[in-house]
Amino acid sequence: MTHVDAATAFPKLIRRVLDWREQEDPAALTEHLRAVYRDYVFNSPLIICVSVYFYAVSANLRPWPFLQAWLPLWVLYLSARALAGLVFTRTLTLDPESLKRWSQLSLLIQLVDGLLVSSLGWFVYPQLDPLAQSVLLAATLVLVGATAFSLSGRWLSIAVYAPLVYLTFAWMTWQQTHPYASGLAGFTLGMFGLYLGYASNQRKSALKGFELAHLNGQLADELTAKNGALEGVATERSRLLATVSHDLRQPAHAIGLLAERALLDSSPEQTRQCLRDLNELSQSLSASLTTLLDLTRLDAGLVEPRELPVALGPVLARLEGQFEGVARAKGLRLLVCDCELWVYCDPVLLQALLANLVSNAIKYTAHGIVELKVSTAGEQVCVRVCDTGIGIRHDKLETIFQEFVRLDGAASGNEGLGLGLSIVKRYASLMGLELSVQSSPAQGSCFSVFMKPCAPLQADEPPPQGHSDEPQGSLCALRVLVVDNVDLLLGSMVKTLSAWGCQVYAARNLVQALDISKSQTIDLLISDYHLGDLEPDGLQLIHALQQRSAGRLPALLMTGDVSSGLELRARSLGIPVLHKPVRPQWLREQVLAQLSPPAQQGGTAA
Repeated sequence: MTHVDAATAFPKLIRRVLDWREQEDPAALTEHLRAVYRDYVFNSPLIICVSVYFYAVSANLRPWPFLQAWLPLWVLYLSARALAGLVFTRTLTLDPESLKRWSQLSLLIQLVDGLLVSSLGWFVYPQLDPLAQSVLLAATLVLVGATAFSLSGRWLSIAVYAPLVYLTFAWMTWQQTHPYASGLAGFTLGMFGLYLGYASNQRKSALKGFELAHLNGQLADELTAKNGALEGVATERSRLLATVSHDLRQPAHAIGLLAERALLDSSPEQTRQCLRDLNELSQSLSASLTTLLDLTRLDAGLVEPRELPVALGPVLARLEGQFEGVARAKGLRLLVCDCELWVYCDPVLLQALLANLVSNAIKYTAHGIVELKVSTAGEQVCVRVCDTGIGIRHDKLETIFQEFVRLDGAASGNEGLGLGLSIVKRYASLMGLELSVQSSPAQGSCFSVFMKPCAPLQADEPPPQGHSDEPQGSLCALRVLVVDNVDLLLGSMVKTLSAWGCQVYAARNLVQALDISKSQTIDLLISDYHLGDLEPDGLQLIHALQQRSAGRLPALLMTGDVSSGLELRARSLGIPVLHKPVRPQWLREQVLAQLSPPAQQGGTAA
């Protein structure tokens, strides 16, 4: 290459160096630059002192015009480098553009450094005696080698600096005539290789440190977010306890007052009215507890949907029978359309979902109608629950499906736990159903549930396993063994079952139950779960009696315990669980379901 070509190519190389951007994380690049500029601050004064000392010693031996011109330039360069280091280390924040300029400045500094140091190798180093050459070579290798830590694998910075110095001194040493020249040249090249290896290892360690720091930052952010979520859950749970305490105390207080009034009233009509009020309050209390149970089972992951062909007609008929009296008592009309469509979903969850929507519609409707409508929407079947109630403001439509969010209870004269719609949303998600709502304040609301249609079952096909429509049959002469250690509850069960025509046997523990089973043939066993601290629990009692039974002994477990472990244990034994309070109608349905053939039996009752 000619001198003209070299002079043309060199400025191009410098422009390419200054325009080149290292593909590096901004945070990691910032830390690398801080290490580089900190070194500029600390080692520049030391290098100035060493350089001036060597110049003074060499000047006494032989004054060189080149060295006299080089030293002021070198001292000026080191001073400017130290000043740049001070400015950078005092800079607190860096935007991307500033970071790019500081990175380019560091490249320029390293390039100038390499040119100035290598010029010593070209013009001063050959004129020294072997001892002075060794001293200069050692000092140069130490000073250059120390930058491997600060540059730490920033290969562009190393490329414009280290090769110029190492290769220049290796070549000039090789040209010397003393016997150690070739060995020192090889040693210099070896130090260059060690420099590159050390810089590479240091780079890997630094990047690993940055990666761990970034990961720690992410974990800290996640921990902060989870702590915030847990604090939110704790706050919501506190709200739940306060709400439950209020909403359960209200009917409990009224029940106590009405019960005492019924005992004191001598008029049969007034007593019957008190009983009607007590029944209504009992239903309200039962509904609140059922809602809490549903939430507990959802949180514990105990609700597993089973998608089956379901006829909508019987589902709507059951809803009409369940809520017609409630709506009539409030002066509302409950309109339920006739429907012959079939859909593919879980019938139990669908019934619970629609029941929550209908109950909510009745609660927040003071006058007018609540209507259940069914239509087809494209390839889906849509069930709508519409009302003429207080409606929902548009700014609350996104939040009504969250837990503990309640509508304006004061406006409707009703309050609730704020869980019904959140349970509706979670049931819909479990079954993969689309749920939407349209509402206008003071005009009413319309909740829509979209389901997949399916072909009706043929008349000779059995109903899907685990789910049957209304159980039919008589309980007359059914021999039932009831086990409960609380006399008041045991007596209530005996009276209720006896009123249905059952022949009822009562026991308070396992020993009494075994004695009865020895002398009597039992058709159905109903046991409470907690039978006393010193007694086997209800599941153990049922298992013991089923083992003694020659044939199949259907059983139901009744409990106020809502723990997930109990329900999982009962499910593994195939014993349905009825969670207290149990409405008489639901108890009758479950008893009839247990009397159907084994193929028809379900798992755990809600």
